[in-house]
Amino acid sequence: MQLVNDKPDKTEVKSVDVFALISQMFLVSLGIATWVFAPMVMVFSHCRFTNPWSKLAGLGGAILALLFLEVSLPQVIIGFVFGLVVADSLSKETKLLQVFFQSLAVALFTAVGCLLWASFTENIKIGDYWIRWVGNLIAQLKTSNVLDKAIDWSLVQDLILYEGPFLYLSASLLSVWIAIGAAAHFGWAKEASPYSSKELKAFRLPIVFTMAFSIFFAASVVVTSEYRFVVGGLFRILSGFMFVQGSICLSVLLAQRGVRRSVRTLIFCVAILLGFYALVGMGVMSPWLLRKKRGVSPQILPINLEEQT
Repeated sequence: MQLVNDKPDKTEVKSVDVFALISQMFLVSLGIATWVFAPMVMVFSHCRFTNPWSKLAGLGGAILALLFLEVSLPQVIIGFVFGLVVADSLSKETKLLQVFFQSLAVALFTAVGCLLWASFTENIKIGDYWIRWVGNLIAQLKTSNVLDKAIDWSLVQDLILYEGPFLYLSASLLSVWIAIGAAAHFGWAKEASPYSSKELKAFRLPIVFTMAFSIFFAASVVVTSEYRFVVGGLFRILSGFMFVQGSICLSVLLAQRGVRRSVRTLIFCVAILLGFYALVGMGVMSPWLLRKKRGVSPQILPINLEEQT
C-alpha cells in the first residue's frame, strides 16, 4: 500500500530533504518517549518518505530517544519494533482485524523478550523479576506527591502484578487505533486505501466481540476468586475493541451531521481523554445504533480530506 507517495517501487533509493528527515527523527524520538504515540509517528514516517528513508527516520528517532531523551532501552526497543510493525502492516494493506491481532502479538513478544533478557542478565527467574519490578514501581509511586496518599497500594500492586500484561495489551491496541485513526483523519491515507476515513466508517467488528464483552463484563462483577484478575484483564482488552467500534460509530454520526473536521478533531480529543467509557458504551450499542441509521441513510458520505479547517 502507498499511503501518500504513489510511486510503484518504494524500495528505490531517492533523494530526500535532509532537514525533513532530521525533523522526522526528532518526532519519532518523542513518539517513542511517550510510547503510546510511537506507531502514529512511525506510520507518518512511512507516509512521508519512501524506503529506506522511512525506516532510517525510525531508527534515528530510536537512537535519539535513547541518547538524548534518556528513554530506557527496553522502552526504545518495544516502541521502535512495535511502531515499525504497525507501519509495515498498513503499507502492506493488511486487514484491519489482522493488524490489531498481529500488533498485539508483536507487543507481547517484545515485552516478554525484554523481561527475559533483563531477568537473564540479573540471573533470576522472570516471575521474580516481574514481582520485583512491580514492587519498585509501587515504591516510587508511594513517594510521589502527586498521587493521593489514601490510595490502597496493596490493591494497586495486585492490579498491576496480575492485570499488568492485560493493561499493556489494551494500551497497545489503543496505540494502534490512534495511529490508524490519525492516518485517516488527517488525510495521510489516500481515499483508495482500506485505512481511509471512508473505508474505516464501513468497518464493523464481528458481533462475537460484543457478546464476549457482555459476558466478561458480567463475569468481572460476579467473579471474586483468584481468577478475577484474568477475567478483569480480558475484559479490559475487549473494552479496547469496543472503544475502537465506538470511535467508528461516533465518526459515522458526526459525518452524517456534516460536522467540520476541526470540530470533529476537538470532539475526538475530548472523547479519548475524558469519555473513554462513553465510547466503550457506544461501541457496545453500535450494532443497533448504526443499523437504525442505515435504515434512514444507507450511504455514509466520506469526509473530504481536503476540507478547510
